[in-house]
Amino acid sequence: MPDETAYVGYLVLLAVTLLGLVLSLAIVLQAYRGYRRNRSRPMLYLALGLGLLTVVPFAISLAVASLGQHLGFGPLVYTYYAPIVSRVVEIAGLASILYSLYVGR
Repeated sequence: MPDETAYVGYLVLLAVTLLGLVLSLAIVLQAYRGYRRNRSRPMLYLALGLGLLTVVPFAISLAVASLGQHLGFGPLVYTYYAPIVSRVVEIAGLASILYSLYVGR
């Protein structure tokens, strides 16, 4: 019975991650459309920052979870390397968003 519970938990986690990914992509797409409509450089950096902040960490999470079992990732990948990569990408996204707020001034 614990195997079934773990399987259901994994499916719930996958569903929530995919929902977050879809919502993130929708937000980034809207920001990119705003850039294309107005040719606004700050909007481009906003779209880039939102993508780095939201879409890429979800994609990293999915990739590590699915590839990790097939490639035999060790605990260090799950505990340190994947979170560090995610945080660096998130910091780059935040920097891009911050830049978008100051680029037009």
